[in-house]
Amino acid sequence: MSENEVRNSDVYLSLLSRHVHRYPEDGTHKSWVLPRIMILFASGDIDEVVEVIVSDMIHPIGSGLVASVLVEESIRDEVIKKIRANLRPMNERIQHHPNYLSSVKLIERMNCPTIHIEEFEETDTKKRYGRRMKGSPIIVLDFPQYYFGDKPTAIITLSTFRNLHEVVRLYKREGLNFDSVSVWSSKLAQCFDLVTRLSQAWQWTFNCVNESIKFPKQPPVPTSGVSVVEDFHYEFHVIGDKIKTIAFPIMH
Repeated sequence: MSENEVRNSDVYLSLLSRHVHRYPEDGTHKSWVLPRIMILFASGDIDEVVEVIVSDMIHPIGSGLVASVLVEESIRDEVIKKIRANLRPMNERIQHHPNYLSSVKLIERMNCPTIHIEEFEETDTKKRYGRRMKGSPIIVLDFPQYYFGDKPTAIITLSTFRNLHEVVRLYKREGLNFDSVSVWSSKLAQCFDLVTRLSQAWQWTFNCVNESIKFPKQPPVPTSGVSVVEDFHYEFHVIGDKIKTIAFPIMH
């Protein structure tokens, strides 16, 4: 029996189905762990944001992953086109995961528009009648995460805004307690304006991903302050018993 035949056998799929109910072993399939939201303005780096989305969609259940994306209306079509062109197949265990399959059922029931990997019949040489590939990563357009249940959904939601007021409304509509907010804009004033409007968010990055940031060590009793370390600007704002952090690269 070939490897493909083994992987498609009923026994293999049955064993895989039993395993995925307990996967990942760290329990991140049971509840959201440090979900992130990205907010992309027209002046932001589209390619960087698309790269993060595509990367997180390979294994969209875990800790610190992007759950939602808000995109300025004028670049919506360009962003969708680039995501679609760069999507890669998901991890096989996620393709069979009950969280993902539950989301797929809801997407089909509500007829949600999506970005996904398409496949075509051999006779469709002009690729006019594509359909979603089974097990494809899915980005749902214009629907919030809370529509798909209270567990990690294995999908990303993408909505469009025209102004800052709409950003605030869409942020709240997602229904998630986001651990961090990643804003992409060449206008720092625009980024800081959002910080004041979304007071419930505590960790902020501008024009960079969390993985590139190494916050300076804080004293035992944290204090508000600003520092610059290795071309990164850091701010700490102590508000009651919480600390609001802001980090962004310094442009030369």
